[in-house]
Amino acid sequence: MRILALEPYYGGSHRHFLDGWVRHSRHDWTVLTLPPYKWKWRMRHSGVTFAAEIERRRTQGRGWDLLFCSDMVSLAELRGLLPTTLARLPSVLYFHENQLTYPVRVEKERDFQFGMTNIVSALAADAVWFNSRFHRDDFLEAIPPFLNRMPDHRPLDSVERIRGVAEIHPPGVACVPPRRGDRDRGPLRILWAARWEHDKNPECFFEAAARLKHADVPFRLSVLGESFEESPEVFDWAQSEFHRQIDLWGYQRQRADYQRALFRADVFV
Repeated sequence: MRILALEPYYGGSHRHFLDGWVRHSRHDWTVLTLPPYKWKWRMRHSGVTFAAEIERRRTQGRGWDLLFCSDMVSLAELRGLLPTTLARLPSVLYFHENQLTYPVRVEKERDFQFGMTNIVSALAADAVWFNSRFHRDDFLEAIPPFLNRMPDHRPLDSVERIRGVAEIHPPGVACVPPRRGDRDRGPLRILWAARWEHDKNPECFFEAAARLKHADVPFRLSVLGESFEESPEVFDWAQSEFHRQIDLWGYQRQRADYQRALFRADVFV
């Protein structure tokens, strides 16, 4: 099968998921991506951007049997911009996350347009895949209260229409070699390896670490994960507050260094 895959936010877990699947697949893949930058703008423009690139490749003789894209693609918009033959390709929409329940700092600041894009994209897809049963149920349960905010013409049948084509397909996870040998001596070693963003709730994590420190519980701390131009201020505070406990701080660019940190840790958050 010839698969055309679209990923507007080609980084982090989105990238690992797609690369891993392509690497282990028996199918013929064409993968179009955009850098993982300014996700809101990626959702707004990726349909237009990808439509132009797809058309360019079509004129060069490329063809496909299936369209696969992540939840950051406005699928209905994309299909409307494609030639009829491509717009009719069977399509699969994969939900890594969704913009109805994704954590925001202040709920009233949630942009309804992105949630609506997710719903309409799911309605435009032939199959909708979720990375977990919890995620599917969370998304479907969030649709009615979201649509009830509309003054009228509420498409409340969307829930059952999406449920009818929804499937659960967890992402593949590469095998990690077991920890070998005895544990190195020393106090409890705690590891954070998530993105340095508010949706990961770093405030809660560092509050727990502060309680250990104030209770004179000995521990070591490694804070890995990717940081961006605007990271939560709590990371600056934590680097100062736990400077005597820190073993590693910041993104580990070599996978071997990252894996070594995992093997040494006693608690992975």
